[in-house]
Amino acid sequence: MLDILDRPQKRVLLVEDDLLVGAALTDLLEEADYEVDGPHRTLSDGVAALADHFPDCAVLDVKLDRHDVSMLAGDLDLYGIPYVLCSGFRPEGKIAKMLDGHPFVRKDQAFRKLIPTLQAITDPDVGDVKS
Repeated sequence: MLDILDRPQKRVLLVEDDLLVGAALTDLLEEADYEVDGPHRTLSDGVAALADHFPDCAVLDVKLDRHDVSMLAGDLDLYGIPYVLCSGFRPEGKIAKMLDGHPFVRKDQAFRKLIPTLQAITDPDVGDVKS
């Protein structure tokens, strides 16, 4: 397993519409030595952030106000940028099919599972992670 000092700092795009959750996730990611771009509270802000600077990975809430994150997720897929879905509920219906195959971490489990999940999708030496 890689020591945190052995890997370069990775930039993570954080898209989360809840202020308190966004702040908590930012702290968690920064403590794990990620450079955090965000939290971005709207779909349009997340898309603009992606256009400004491609991240190494992303953490996406599934629902952002009245929108889902499928458009941004599609852009990340197009550019080969791995992402983790972090939400209070598992995606259903059409969005679930589109996001199938990407790791999912429930918000109430983020402090235990988010960092290992991000490491698994960005660091080849860490191994596979299951949603």
